[in-house]
Amino acid sequence: MISSLRGKLIFKKNHEVILESYGVGYQIFVSKKLSESLSSINDEYFIFTHLDVKENSMQLYGFCDEKEKEIFKMLLSVSGIGPKIAHTIVANLTFDEILSFISDKSYSSRIRIPGIGAKKLELISMSLKDKVFKIDKDTGKGAFDVPDEISGDNIRYEALNALINLGYPRSDAEKLIREALKKDNTKINSTEELIRKALDVIS
Repeated sequence: MISSLRGKLIFKKNHEVILESYGVGYQIFVSKKLSESLSSINDEYFIFTHLDVKENSMQLYGFCDEKEKEIFKMLLSVSGIGPKIAHTIVANLTFDEILSFISDKSYSSRIRIPGIGAKKLELISMSLKDKVFKIDKDTGKGAFDVPDEISGDNIRYEALNALINLGYPRSDAEKLIREALKKDNTKINSTEELIRKALDVIS
C-alpha cells in the first residue's frame, strides 16, 4: 500500500498531478487544498496518499494531511460512493466544508458539486453524520476520546442532542463539545457536566 509519497512535482493540471519519486512518475488525483498548495513545478512535496486497487487498474489519490485522507475513506464507506465521486467531493470542497455539509442539512442544500446531485449529498450526510462527529479537525483521528469509565459515547451523544434541542446548529454543537473535551476531558463525568463545560466555551 502506498500511504505517502515525497518527490518532485513535474506536472499539474486541474486536480491531477504527477510526482516524480526515485525516477518513477506517479499520477495522483489530489484534493482541493492540496492542489492549491502545489504551486511550483520542479519543487519537492510530501503527499499523503490512498491507493485504490481495482481488477484492471490502480489509482492514487492525494491529500495534504491525514484528516483529508480520513474523510475521503469515510466517503468511500457510503453505499454507491466510489473513489471518483469521493475525489470529486474533496476536489471541490475543503475538509471543513465537507464536515459542514454532512452535519448540517441546511448547509448541504447550498452545496453545488459538478455531477453530484442533492439526493446523493443527502445520502452521504445521512450515512456519515454520526461517524463524522468523531473526527478531530486537527488530526483526523477520534476527536472525542474520553476515559472508558465515564461511558464517553453516551455522554457525548446525549450532550450533542441536548445542545441541538437548545437551538444550536449541529455543527456548532459538535464544535462546542469538541472544545470542551479537549480543554478538560479527564474531569467530565456526566452528560450534565459536559453540557455545562460546552456552554462555558462560549462564555
